[in-house]
Amino acid sequence: MYKPPVHRGMKELDRAAFSLIIPVVALRVPTRKLGRIKSEIPSDILKIPKLRNVVSDSKSNNFKILLLDSSILSTDLTGASEKLLNLVKKDNLEAVQHQVTLGYEHWSADEILKAVLPDTNEAPTSYEQIGHIAHMNLRDQYLEYKNLIGQVILDKSPTVLTVVNKLDTIDSTFRNFKMEILAGKDDFMAQVRENECVFKFDYSKVYWNSRLHGEHERLINKFAVGNSICDVMAGVGPFAIPAARKGCLVWANDLNPASYEAMQGNIKLNKVQDRVSAFNLDGREFIRKAFTEFFAKTKDQGSLSIPPIPKASASRSKQIVPEPSILIPSRSFDHVVMNLPAIAIEFLDAFRGLFAAFDENPNLPMIHTHCFTKSEEPEKDILQRACHAMGYPEEQYMALDAEVYFVRRVAPNKDMYCLSLRLPEAVAFATETGCKRKIDYEASEAVVAQNKVKLTDNSDENR
Repeated sequence: MYKPPVHRGMKELDRAAFSLIIPVVALRVPTRKLGRIKSEIPSDILKIPKLRNVVSDSKSNNFKILLLDSSILSTDLTGASEKLLNLVKKDNLEAVQHQVTLGYEHWSADEILKAVLPDTNEAPTSYEQIGHIAHMNLRDQYLEYKNLIGQVILDKSPTVLTVVNKLDTIDSTFRNFKMEILAGKDDFMAQVRENECVFKFDYSKVYWNSRLHGEHERLINKFAVGNSICDVMAGVGPFAIPAARKGCLVWANDLNPASYEAMQGNIKLNKVQDRVSAFNLDGREFIRKAFTEFFAKTKDQGSLSIPPIPKASASRSKQIVPEPSILIPSRSFDHVVMNLPAIAIEFLDAFRGLFAAFDENPNLPMIHTHCFTKSEEPEKDILQRACHAMGYPEEQYMALDAEVYFVRRVAPNKDMYCLSLRLPEAVAFATETGCKRKIDYEASEAVVAQNKVKLTDNSDENR
């Protein structure tokens, strides 16, 4: 296998420096026989990306030069297959020497960077792509080569127009981070397609992680048509908008004004204005406001409803039958999503006493809270932290109706999980002096045994 010329310490990309002339063995083949011969000896033909293995013969227009694999070392065809040797003899073909020039365009990003950087075994070619933007997270040892690295990534990635490098950690308040442009145009307006929706946003001002596509889809699949969804840290809408398209009523919030603005645009872009209400509030304030106002609406109006899911356009010959509205039967939200892993679990305190002032008993929501843990016992750690935030007895953490789901590893010894937790009655109806409703603690003891099995099984699957 050929490798590009080595230029250790190069910091400004010189594409011409990676030109390499290599000798190869070739066959002079009559043009009329070329197709047949190529089909008979595919394993003996030279295969290098972006390099033609058939070139013109300078001696005659009736012949072509067919380049042979690098394992064939000389014109006596040492290393050739038996099939090739027989074909040369049968068709009286001539083996000749030929020179091929490999340039910058023939080498991969990995090959170029390994020819330049100090570590020959590793090249920083991985990145997250957000629309036309390649987001890199370069380690310190590569920073002096950052502009060369960025230019190579730009050159070798046809769909990338801008390459950026992360400069600091994610801000916990607005979930964005500082970045610098390494190569390409200064354009942070990205467009991404996910879960049959389109999202547009300024990547320099909001949070988006393409690696969470699977997690977005997993949670959306838990939502049913007619469910009510409360998305507390909604970002630009990766949970909220697909849920609305599925047939859910969604109230979505984000504290970051840029995320809120982008979410509003994406709601219109995906034509779900009649199913999604957007808010720009603190998370705790939004939780209290959303549940209180939702309960009041259902008390005043009865069951809520949203327009039906649009059907594909029917042919003109068929009569269009109006679809009925989608009924939203719940008195409170069916699901709550809190996707802010650094601190979301702390917001569970906003649910304590949330229903205490209600004169009726609405359904208890399932709360999906994303979080990080470094614990060797992640389920126990996450559940006890959740208990602490809710003011629920930590020693009874196994009595919770909960699932702890492994999402992904974000760093050595740091994992992201999703805690899906049914809001306990003792928390929802809590008052300063106790609980408004009598809780059946004998029943909760039975839940302990059931959940212990469920959590153990879930833990085993994710290790």
